[in-house]
Amino acid sequence: MRKKLKILFILILLLVLVAGGFALGVYLRLFDTQALNEEYGLHELPIIGEYFVPPAGEGTETTHTAAGDVSAQHGTHAAQAAAPKKASESVKITKEEIEKQQKERETAEKKRVTKLARLYNDMKAADAAKVMESLDIDLCIAILQRMDEGNAAKVMAAFEPERAAQITQIIYEGVSKKSADARSTAAKAPVPGTEQEKPQQQ
Repeated sequence: MRKKLKILFILILLLVLVAGGFALGVYLRLFDTQALNEEYGLHELPIIGEYFVPPAGEGTETTHTAAGDVSAQHGTHAAQAAAPKKASESVKITKEEIEKQQKERETAEKKRVTKLARLYNDMKAADAAKVMESLDIDLCIAILQRMDEGNAAKVMAAFEPERAAQITQIIYEGVSKKSADARSTAAKAPVPGTEQEKPQQQ
């Protein structure tokens, strides 16, 4: 048993001496570590490899691959930046398409108003007037203009006098209340640079 321990101790001592001598040789630069590293691949060893730098060839390969990845990322970013521009160019709508869509909306609106006019034609004048009193005045006028004249007259008679007078005035002028209100607000608004605007700025 003692012999085995002695042999083991001697082996450990030899290993320590060899490792220590190698480390001392590296420290004193007695060995060409770079040549040994390239020849035996010491940088790939588990513990010792930490103390050795990989050869220049492998480092350049990694840098090339990294540079390739970066350039690829730049390429994808450039493609993504170019994509919205192409999308915005394809979204451009011509005036003809806008006019076509507007006409389609107008025809659909006329169909809805005509359907409502038929419904109110079938109602009693007093009942129709009660419902139409709470409607928007422009919609009310649109429905009355598509109703039968006799029924429309009965509904107008059932309205409050002020409401009937207002509807008559708008039909006579041929301008909807919304557009008339917009015109009046635009006319009342002060023009930039005039005397009306100066007191407000002060």
